[in-house]
Amino acid sequence: MIRKLFSIILIVFLVLPLCCCKTSFIYADEDDYDEDDESYEVYEEKSDYEKCVEDKDKAACRAIAKNAQNNLKNIEDQIAAAKNDRDAAAALANEYAQKADSLQGEIDNLKVQIEELKARIEELEIQIAENEAKVEALNTRVRNRMVESQKTMHFNGYLEFILGSKSFTDMLSRVYGVEAIVSKDKSDREMLLDTIKQLTADKIELDAKKAELDQSYDDIVAKQAELIAMQEFYEEEEMRISEELDEMTEARDSIYNTFDDLREALKATGVTVSDGFVPAVHNSWISATVWHYGGGFLGGAWHLGVDYAASRGREIHAPAGGVVIRADSSCSDPGYLGNACGAWISGGGNQVYMMCEVDGRIYGLIFFHLNSVYVEYGDYLLQDDVIGTVGSSGSSTGPHCHIEMYYLGRGELLDYLTMGWNATFSVGRGATAYENRCENGTPAPCILNPEYYLPAN
Repeated sequence: MIRKLFSIILIVFLVLPLCCCKTSFIYADEDDYDEDDESYEVYEEKSDYEKCVEDKDKAACRAIAKNAQNNLKNIEDQIAAAKNDRDAAAALANEYAQKADSLQGEIDNLKVQIEELKARIEELEIQIAENEAKVEALNTRVRNRMVESQKTMHFNGYLEFILGSKSFTDMLSRVYGVEAIVSKDKSDREMLLDTIKQLTADKIELDAKKAELDQSYDDIVAKQAELIAMQEFYEEEEMRISEELDEMTEARDSIYNTFDDLREALKATGVTVSDGFVPAVHNSWISATVWHYGGGFLGGAWHLGVDYAASRGREIHAPAGGVVIRADSSCSDPGYLGNACGAWISGGGNQVYMMCEVDGRIYGLIFFHLNSVYVEYGDYLLQDDVIGTVGSSGSSTGPHCHIEMYYLGRGELLDYLTMGWNATFSVGRGATAYENRCENGTPAPCILNPEYYLPAN
């Protein structure tokens, strides 16, 4: 993102001084200014595009136009990428927000379970305490009884109590009574101890379960906090990218605002506007014309352009001033019949695509089978500039330049450049292109016969 911001600043500092600078005047201090003083000079600072028009410097104007076009393409690419980044950040922020919200139900449920367990544990603690108090009371009672017995009866006392019976039956009753008292105390104590033991085991189990729930609660709360942090991070990222987008959009609009001035500069120097076409391949002859191959060659396949035959290495010229919108030289030369090499049109070999403006009309031109390509995307061409040389790359049987020509409509070339044309100028290939012939009455865009516009020379 830092690089993008740097690019924006660079564009603003490079393009605006070149293209947006209106005429400005620098005066001396008002106190020193004397209207009657003929020696006083007014210094006029002109922008580079104004200078190139004034000097009739076509190369300089072309360089300014190309620089603006390249900068516009770069910033448009950056804007598109930033929009994707912003939308992705917004989507992630929303995703993390939904995940954080979905955990709230689990957190609330765990809270309820933990509170219920705490209440149950407290109840057990009370019950344990009560039973422990009962055991202690029983122990105290037994201890007190034993103490009293030792003080008053001792062992002989028990004997006297038993032997003092009036009858054998009375003696048995007294023996059973003493035994019952001792046995009851023992039974009560064991029962209470068993109860305490069971309650303690239950409490230990509940404590363990509560510890697990506490851990689960802490884990899920920590996870929710992480999700909320990620949500906030991507919300801030979305906001930051949106601010960058505003800056990039402002810089782009500044470049767009220069195009009116650029049009005038380009028109004044003839960079993109031509009065007519000039031959594309000098000292050539037409070896094949539109619309089908004749004599059964290739089964009479569709042939959408004119083949201008010439010796390999012969220069190919721009028939009119315009702009290169595609250029590729990745195919070897020579090729052979059936060779599919071609960056956009299979078999076209090394290719150049350009758009030009002639007499207020916009045309698209395609050049196939080049040996060498001298231009690249974004180049502003003057009429008759050399774009490459004749070759036989791709599907070809000999050196020639296959040229196709399309009529795109009326208007300004720079407006048409922003429309994002495909490799067929939206006319299609084969039978589809043939049906979209301009001579058939098809409205723009439509395909033309180059022979009517670009005669061999």
